[in-house]
Amino acid sequence: MSAEREKRRPVMKLSELESQLTQLQDELKKAKEQLHSSENSRKRALQEAEEARAQAASASAQARDSEAQLAELSSVEETRIFELRRLSQERDRSWQSELEAMQKQHAADSAALVAAMGEVHRLRVQLARADRKPQEAAEAQLATVDELRAKLKESEEAEAQARSLHEECKQQLEASRATIDSLLTDGSKLMDSFSLVVTELEESRAKLKAQEEEMAETSSAAKAAGESSGCSDSEAAELRSALEDVEARFQEEKILSTVETQCAYELMDQLKMESDLRHGKLAAALGSAKSEVIFLKASLFDKESELRRAQDAAKKLQDETRTSRDITADELKEQLRGALLENGQLKIELQKYESEEKVPVKSEAEAAAETAKKGETEAELRRLRVQAEQWRKAAETAMALLAVGKGGNGKVMDRGDSLDGGKYAGLYDELDDDAAARKNGNVLRRISGMWKK
Repeated sequence: MSAEREKRRPVMKLSELESQLTQLQDELKKAKEQLHSSENSRKRALQEAEEARAQAASASAQARDSEAQLAELSSVEETRIFELRRLSQERDRSWQSELEAMQKQHAADSAALVAAMGEVHRLRVQLARADRKPQEAAEAQLATVDELRAKLKESEEAEAQARSLHEECKQQLEASRATIDSLLTDGSKLMDSFSLVVTELEESRAKLKAQEEEMAETSSAAKAAGESSGCSDSEAAELRSALEDVEARFQEEKILSTVETQCAYELMDQLKMESDLRHGKLAAALGSAKSEVIFLKASLFDKESELRRAQDAAKKLQDETRTSRDITADELKEQLRGALLENGQLKIELQKYESEEKVPVKSEAEAAAETAKKGETEAELRRLRVQAEQWRKAAETAMALLAVGKGGNGKVMDRGDSLDGGKYAGLYDELDDDAAARKNGNVLRRISGMWKK
């Protein structure tokens, strides 16, 4: 369902944009129709001016006819004409001053509207930057947290490898100790066999000594029994040779046992030294790995706290931007009301001006001057009317765009609050909101350029 909703959301955005484009096209069509009607009114005004010129020509002809009558008028009539002329000039000056005041007010209102639109654009740019900065900071902090987690995982793997190596060294040490114990057992067995050989050798020496004593006792009888003595000498020689062989074998076995025992002790000392050295190195590596794991855990906790603070700051900035946008929208509404009120007053003044009675033209020069002044005043009033209408349309368009931008940015703020929930959850919505913001900015720039023209 969520995938279908995400697929349906860009389509809804596209339909909304198409509806807005249709509305803008309708407004453009209405503006063209109003422009056409203004052109028709201008043509009618030109026709009226031509008729006024014709009337002025006829009036000038009548004035030529009445010049003779004017010469016969009394001084009282001339004074009255002079007074009427003075009143007409004063009224023209008052109308001119009012027209200049309205033009100045209109220029001031135009400048205020342009400044307000510039302020809205600047706030939009600041809001876009403010929306991008927390996201970039959050992405950087998330990358740092991922890196720290990877380092923590590597440290844990190194710690596990150090522990396995430590266990392997312990097993090697136990195996070397078992080998030393077996060598010591073999040495004790050799010593037992040597003691047996020594015992046999002592017994052989005792037998040899007994035989020598017997030989000494029987030496006196050796002369009488030569054959028997020769036999005893041969037995004694055999016994001596056997004794010498046993002693030589005993010395060799003793030397060999001593050498093997010494080698076993040296091997045991060497294995013990190597085991102690390796155990020290592994203990140091294990301690450094534990300290690095503790440091990485502390860094991870600090980064997570910084990420939470950055998210809180981004939320606060979005709330402040929302408040300032509401205030700007209220100010634009007030300015639009003032502009509409002033436009109504301008229309009332125009109607009042058109409904006033015309002063009779007394001479050809005065008629031409007054007609030209009247034409200029009417043209200026028509221009002000068209400009005020354009201003009203531009202000209404700006208010509509502000309302649309406010709704879209609200969606962005709501997604910014759930930053931890998913990193790419609202990607399509953000792209649509950015496109809408760019479109609104382009429309505002076009309205500002049209207004400057």
